[in-house]
Amino acid sequence: MGSGSKRGVAASNGISTVISARGAPSPNNNDGERTSKWLKAIFLFFFLLISGMSNWAVIAYTHDYVPRTPLPDIVFSLVGEQRWASSLGDACVALCIILLGGLLLIHQHRGTVLKRVVFCAATLYAMRSITLAATQLPSGYTDNKGRCRDQVASKPSVFFGRLFEQTIRIGFQSKDQMLCGDLLFSGHTLVMVTCSLAVAYYLPKSIKPLQWIAHVSCFVGMICMIISRTHYTIDVIIAYWLSNMVFRIYHAYCELDMCMERHKSILYSWWPCRIIDWLEQDIVPGRLDNRCSFPWRRLTRGINRERGGANGEAVSSDSSSTTCDTNATTHHHQKHVSISSSSTYPLPC
Repeated sequence: MGSGSKRGVAASNGISTVISARGAPSPNNNDGERTSKWLKAIFLFFFLLISGMSNWAVIAYTHDYVPRTPLPDIVFSLVGEQRWASSLGDACVALCIILLGGLLLIHQHRGTVLKRVVFCAATLYAMRSITLAATQLPSGYTDNKGRCRDQVASKPSVFFGRLFEQTIRIGFQSKDQMLCGDLLFSGHTLVMVTCSLAVAYYLPKSIKPLQWIAHVSCFVGMICMIISRTHYTIDVIIAYWLSNMVFRIYHAYCELDMCMERHKSILYSWWPCRIIDWLEQDIVPGRLDNRCSFPWRRLTRGINRERGGANGEAVSSDSSSTTCDTNATTHHHQKHVSISSSSTYPLPC
C-alpha cells in the first residue's frame, strides 16, 4: 500500500475520532486563562448571591406595607384554594433542580452549562427584585391575615432580622406566618422553567426523552403555584415568559458562529449580552456537542495517557477550539483540531 493510501486511511480513521470542542476552552491553559476562569466564577457567585439577597431584602421591607385584601384572579374564581398543592409545587421545584444536577454530572461540558444556567437565574432574580420593589401585590390566600405575619413598625432590627432569616433558609418560608408580598413575578416558576429548558437543551440525543420529566414537573409545578394561591396567574405567566426570553436570548447570542457576527447583532445592544460576551470569550462559538463524560472517567483517562506516554505513543492534549477574545481589537478565528485515541473519547450516550 502506497504512502498516499496510508495517509488517506489514517485520515479517514482519525476523522471518526475527532473530539468536538463546542464549549471547550482554549488549549493554551496559561496562568492568564486560569485567572480569567476564576474571575468569572467569582463574578457569577456574587451576582447570584446579590440577586437572591436583594429579593429577600425587598420582601423583608415591603411586608409591612402590603395590603391584605386579595386581588381578583380568573383561576381563583374557578378553583378554590388547594393548600396541599403548595407542598407539591415545592416538590416539583426540587425535582427540576435534581434533574439539572444530574445533567451537570454527566455532561461533557458541565462547567459551561452551569455557567450559563447561573447567569440566566441571577439575571432573572435581579429583574424580580426590581418588580417586587416597584409594585406590591397582596397575597391571594383565602385567609391572608391568618397566613401572613403581623405588620409592625418598620425598624432596622426587624428588617435585618427578617433578611438574616431568609438568607439562612435560602428564601424558603413556612406555610403559616410567612412574609407576604413575594409575588410579582414567581420565583418558583423561574427556577423550574430555567432548569427544564437547560435539561431539554443539553441532554444527549439518546436520552433526550428524559426531558419530558422536567417539562411535566415544570407544568405541574406552575399549576400548583396558582391553585394553592401561592402566586397569582399573572405572576406565573410573566415568570414563564421572562425565563424563556433570558434563556433563549443567551443561547441565540452565544451560538452565533462568528464573534464579529455577535457584535453586529441587535442583541449586542442589550447590556446582559456585553457580560455574556465576556463570559463566552474562551468558548467555541456555536451549539455545544451534547455528550456524556462522567467525572470519574477523568482518572481513567489520566492513567491511560500516562501509560501511552510510557509506551512512546503520542497522546494529544489539544482540543478543537475557536474562541472569542473581546479584549483584542482584532478577533482571530482559529481552529485547532486534534485526533485522539478511542480511550480518550467522551462516553457517547
